[in-house]
Amino acid sequence: MCFEQLRNPFWYEAKGHQAEVKEFWDKKHWDRVLKDWADDGYNAVLYWSEPWTETAWPSFLIPHAKFPEARELTAAQSERLIEHLNWIFGRAHEYGLKNFLFDYQVVTTRAFAKAHGLDKELPVSATVDHRHNMKDQMGPAFGVRNKLTREFTEEAIAELFGTYADLDGLYGGLGEALPGKRSTWYREAIAPGLKRSGRRPTSVVMNWMLPLEDFLDDVAPTGVYDNTWVSVMANVEMFTDARPYPIALRWAERARKPTILEIVHHNHEANLPFNSPRLAYEIVREYRRIENSKGFLSWFLRYDGNDLFRKALGYYGKNDVAYSDEPWLDVLEERFGDRAAARHFLKAYDAAARIPGEVTALAWVPHDLGTSRQLILPYWFWTEEDPRWSTLVSPCRAGVLLPLRHYARVVAKMGDSFRDNSGADSARNREHPGAQELMWGLGDYPITPEAHMRGVRRLGETAQFEADAALKLVKKNRAQAEAVFNLMTAYKLLADYYEQKVLAARSALIYAFGGSPGTRAEAEQHADEAVRLHERAMTFLWEKVDRKRGDLKGRWDGKAMTLPELIERERQERKELAKSFRWPER
Repeated sequence: MCFEQLRNPFWYEAKGHQAEVKEFWDKKHWDRVLKDWADDGYNAVLYWSEPWTETAWPSFLIPHAKFPEARELTAAQSERLIEHLNWIFGRAHEYGLKNFLFDYQVVTTRAFAKAHGLDKELPVSATVDHRHNMKDQMGPAFGVRNKLTREFTEEAIAELFGTYADLDGLYGGLGEALPGKRSTWYREAIAPGLKRSGRRPTSVVMNWMLPLEDFLDDVAPTGVYDNTWVSVMANVEMFTDARPYPIALRWAERARKPTILEIVHHNHEANLPFNSPRLAYEIVREYRRIENSKGFLSWFLRYDGNDLFRKALGYYGKNDVAYSDEPWLDVLEERFGDRAAARHFLKAYDAAARIPGEVTALAWVPHDLGTSRQLILPYWFWTEEDPRWSTLVSPCRAGVLLPLRHYARVVAKMGDSFRDNSGADSARNREHPGAQELMWGLGDYPITPEAHMRGVRRLGETAQFEADAALKLVKKNRAQAEAVFNLMTAYKLLADYYEQKVLAARSALIYAFGGSPGTRAEAEQHADEAVRLHERAMTFLWEKVDRKRGDLKGRWDGKAMTLPELIERERQERKELAKSFRWPER
């Protein structure tokens, strides 16, 4: 399943966004989009109404026959829009694509809320900052659960499927905007609407913010709705591993429903490439092994630049075949005019695509809290300012990748023999690296934070090296090749920075936990180097990629920051090193 934005053209027109309006009404655009997805091997589309916090699908997709006070469009506007969407959904079917609409609960319309006084109730919160503080609110159409909104929901769903004959199902969550026991709303409002439609559409229920036991009690039982599927975020809102987290496996096994795995990537930013066909193959291979798995939803937009990854997901999802470089070399050879250049670029793409996940596996927070990990890597991930995640790593690495705080505490209390020993330090060559297996007692040789970040740095070096080799061989589209090389160089510079940032955090934590004074000096040295390397990386991106436009931004402290602002943020964090890690007074 692929992902497309379904923009409310009348909302965008009122805000002066004419390009979005023109694109929405352009049948040639939609025909091209749908054909491209089908050609890439996809067989379903999820349409996400936008802007979703302002105008969810009840605001513009149906004329509200039973609740005319909910209407926000004129009769002429509604008629035009319904005709157009019926054409889009019908065209998708012609290309072999099923149509699913994102559905959020509980949601009415602003007009309905105002007509019934719902706008006077406290609306649900929409976003949070990295400390999980409430930042703003969705608005009066969200979050009011009562007899009236239950009736509205049932009626709207039934009318939706009566309006669009080629709409195949809903794909949605019972999460943030639904008060009370969320799962009972499915029995009360959603399932009755689906049954009343008379068409048995598929209902894909996301596990987002929904307890599994509640799902089993109120959604899964026979008789509630017999065409219910479940959707599970494989790595929650991040991408760290091709393998789904244990929680995803638990849902798939216990729900005993057809299961969709979601590939979400909120730890990516700045349009840095995530364009590895091999990684796409690894993801699909892992998903095939899951009990009840019926496919995946890719949150990668069609225009985000990761065309090889997107195509490979579709290809390997459709075809159960072994991985091969050849089809992707064909694409890159056609693009750059040389087979050898294509091979180098493919290696660069694969190395670069691993970096965001490897960094996030150690700087692990499963949710999108407006936290950057690419353009800046704050110490916050390990300071226990928010203790929920500071001592964890990706669940797929548990017992293998040592969490940074845990590692530092053990080293501080039990001595330097527990520190990373790759065998490369001649001063420690009497210590066999394998001895750490027994020292740590984990049943396997652990991956220390230092070893992990050496791997990240090498990925950056590989990405730049291979892109440089490719650039010397390209025979056409030189400017595009140079742009790829610049992005791979950015990855290399960032990987250098990431390593020093983690080394600074490691030493700072060892000192904070009672380590020797020398670890404080180590921390300060690595922190100084991290500042220098961060400025180097940001300056390169500012000049070579962003072109000083201010378009590339990182997210921290609840706001988006330009690259120069991120440099200042990194410098400020260096000044607060002792405070951040709560160094003792000695």
